[in-house]
Amino acid sequence: MRWLVVCVSLVMGYGQKIYNQRVYGGGMADVMGRAFQDEAGYWLIGHTRSRDGLLKRKGYDADFWVVRTDRRGELLWHATYGGSGDEELTDALLLPDKGLVLVGWTDSPELSHGKKDAYVVCLDPLGKVRWSQVVGGAGNDAAMGVGLHVDGSLWVVGQVGSADSALRPKSYGGLDGWLLRFSMTGQLLLSATFGGSENDYLRLVIPWSPDTVWLVGASDSRDGEIRNPLGKMDIWLVEVDGQGAFRRSWNFGGSDFEEPYSWVRSPEGEIWIAGTSFSRGVAAYGRADGVVWRVQPEGAAYAAWSGGGSGDEGLNRLALTPQGQWLVAGMTSSRNGLIPYLAGLYDAWALLWDPLRDSLQFCYTFGGKDVDSWVALFVAEGGSYVGCGTTASPGDQLGVRTYGSADFWVVWWHPDTTAPPAPQPEGPTLLVGYILPEKRFDTAWVYVRTETGQFLDSFSVDTAGFFRWEVPDSVGMTIRVSVQVPGHLWKEVGVRLRPHRENRLDIHLEALRPGLRMPLFFVHFDKGSAKLLPESYGQLEELARFLRAHPRLRIELAGHTDGTSLPESEIQLSRQRALAVRDYLVAQGLAKERFTIVGYGKQRPIADNATPEGQRRNRRVEFRILAW
Repeated sequence: MRWLVVCVSLVMGYGQKIYNQRVYGGGMADVMGRAFQDEAGYWLIGHTRSRDGLLKRKGYDADFWVVRTDRRGELLWHATYGGSGDEELTDALLLPDKGLVLVGWTDSPELSHGKKDAYVVCLDPLGKVRWSQVVGGAGNDAAMGVGLHVDGSLWVVGQVGSADSALRPKSYGGLDGWLLRFSMTGQLLLSATFGGSENDYLRLVIPWSPDTVWLVGASDSRDGEIRNPLGKMDIWLVEVDGQGAFRRSWNFGGSDFEEPYSWVRSPEGEIWIAGTSFSRGVAAYGRADGVVWRVQPEGAAYAAWSGGGSGDEGLNRLALTPQGQWLVAGMTSSRNGLIPYLAGLYDAWALLWDPLRDSLQFCYTFGGKDVDSWVALFVAEGGSYVGCGTTASPGDQLGVRTYGSADFWVVWWHPDTTAPPAPQPEGPTLLVGYILPEKRFDTAWVYVRTETGQFLDSFSVDTAGFFRWEVPDSVGMTIRVSVQVPGHLWKEVGVRLRPHRENRLDIHLEALRPGLRMPLFFVHFDKGSAKLLPESYGQLEELARFLRAHPRLRIELAGHTDGTSLPESEIQLSRQRALAVRDYLVAQGLAKERFTIVGYGKQRPIADNATPEGQRRNRRVEFRILAW
C-alpha cells in the first residue's frame, strides 16, 4: 500500500531536530551490527578494523567490538574480541542478566578449523568473556543470528558449507541453513541442517511456544525441505520442535529477492518480520522497498506494510513502542515516494507506523554525502528518539567529528522542528564490578553501608566475581562497600556515585599472610580524644565479622595521632585509641588474647598534618596480621 506522507530529511548541520550526536571509532572501518538500550545506557556492537582512536590494536584484521555508554552517550567501557585474522559480527543478544552473546564468523588460524567458522562469544555484563566457541569444518560456515529459548538454551542459526558429517549430519547441497544449540555454559547440544540443493541460510530465532520455534532466513532452493518456492530468493521459515527437530517449512515473498532482518511479537501474539523485497507487487515504490510481513501460524504470510522510493530501502530493525506502534530503523537510497530528499548515497531511515490506525506517524532520513544507516531506533527521554548505526560520511557534513572510513554513530533527535532540552538521565543508579581475590574462591560477600556506617544491604557473589547492585533512590551518593572472602584480607572502600549512571568498582583482595596491614579509615576520633565516634561502628562490625570468619588470626592494633596534642601525651593517646577499638571488638565476643596493642603517637603520619583533612586521616587505628 502507498502512503501520502511527506518525509523530512535531516542533513547533519541542517534543521533543529538533532540535539546530540556521538561517534566512536578509529582511522579505519568500524561497522555497527546491533544496538541495545537498557535503563543505564546503550550497548553498541559490531566489528572494527581500526587500531587508533579508541582502539589500541595491532594489525589490520577485524575483531568483534562492544561499546558500552551511558544514556548521554558517554563512554563507560569498550572491548574487542578475536584472533589474528578476521572476525565479523552478524548478530548479538542481550541476556536477562545484562550479559551479551556475540555471533558471527572467524577465519583466524588459531581459532578456525577451515576457511571460515561460526564464532560465538558469551560475555558478562562488563565485557569479560564467560566462554567462547568456534564451530565449523573445512569450508565456509557462519553464525548469522542468535536467540534465547524458554528452556534457557542459546539457539544460534546461520549457514554451513562444510561437508564434515559431524557438523552437517544431512547435506542438501550448496549452503544449508544451520542450527546450533548451546547450553548457557557453552556446551554444544545440537548441530542440525535444513535446506535444498542451492543456497539457504537462517538468520532469526523466534520462540513461538515452549515446544515450537520458528527459524527464519532465505532460500533459493527448489527441492529438499523447500516446499513452496516462489521467486529467486524467498523468505524461508523452518518450524522445529523444542529440541530442534524439523517439522515443516514454508516460503513467502514474491517473484524476485526477499531478505529478513528483524522480527517482533505484537501484544496480541502476532509475529511481524521486517526486511527488504525486490519483487514487484511487494515492492510498490521502486526496485527494493522496506517491507513488514505478518506471519500466520497456519503457514502463510502477507506484506502488511511496504514503503520507500524509486531507489533501494532496507528495514534493519523492527521494535515495538509502549503504545503498540512499530519503530523501524533502516537505510534508503531514494529521493522520491515517501522520501523526497536524499543527502548522500544512502541515508539512515527512521519511521513510526501505527498498525491499529493503519497510519504512518513520521518518516525521516539522516546522513551526509556518503553511506549512512541505522541498525536500531529507540524511544528516549522527553519524546525524543535515539538512532544507532554506522556513518561513512565526513564529519563536517554531519556536524560531529568522525575518525575513519566508517564509524559507530548515535544520534539523539526529536520529531518536531524545535529540539527539546538535553535529556536528563533517567533509570537507576547502579554499582557494578568484579571481586578479584588473589586466590580461587567459592563465594564472596558484599556489605553496603551509608557514608555514616548504617547498614543498607548485603549480597553474595559467585566464583565469576561479577556483581551488580541497584542503589535505592533514598540513599545518598556516597556509600561504603565492604568485601569479605575466606582466606583473604577484608577490604572496605568509600564510593562516590554518579546518579542515574552505571558506576564501576573493581575490588582486589590479598591472600592472608603475616605482615599485611590495613588502616581503619572509617574509624574516627575527635582531636585529643580516644572515644569512638558513632560513624566508626560500621567498620568495626565488619572487622569483627572478618575476625570471626578467621578464628586463628592474631592481629596488632596500632594507634596514631595528628601531632596536635601535648607531646608527652601523644603515645598514651594513640595507645588509648587502639584500646578503644580492642574493647569494642571484645564486646562483640572476640577473645582479648587475639590482640596486641601498640601506640605510635605522631611518628607515622600518612597525610599532611598542616591541613584539617590530613589531621583527620592521621587520627587513626591500623591493624596488622601477626599470625595466620
